[in-house]
Amino acid sequence: MLDSADVSPFGCPLCANTGSKHAFFDEIMSYVTDNTHRVHLHELVTHVRTTLSEHLQIDMTQERIRQHFLSHACEQRVVQHVLNHVLHDLVDILAVHKSNCVVVSEEGIQSMDPKPTGVYIDAVKQVMSIYKQLDHTVCKS
Repeated sequence: MLDSADVSPFGCPLCANTGSKHAFFDEIMSYVTDNTHRVHLHELVTHVRTTLSEHLQIDMTQERIRQHFLSHACEQRVVQHVLNHVLHDLVDILAVHKSNCVVVSEEGIQSMDPKPTGVYIDAVKQVMSIYKQLDHTVCKS
């Protein structure tokens, strides 16, 4: 059994056990890294939670495990996978915002509505920023 006490700065048992040289724990973390591009994050978290509980007696909620991979782990492949999902969501949101930018009057005249157009332009900037992050993902400890 690994120590699941909240001894890390984040109070995260996964952070606390990283680098512990426990072969099975390392195998679990490697599984996530190696499969993050094949398996949805929710499915990975579910498998990790079950395995940690059954084999290492580390009981964590799925949300805490998910938070570890999103905020603490800083594994480039995991971060890129998450950013890809965020991008897909944002692209859908951008399509809706773009359609709200053009207003058609009763006479059939089209014009740009400044408020939704501003929101759309800001959202495009955010998407571009995320694309840049995908190219230059660096984890700083």
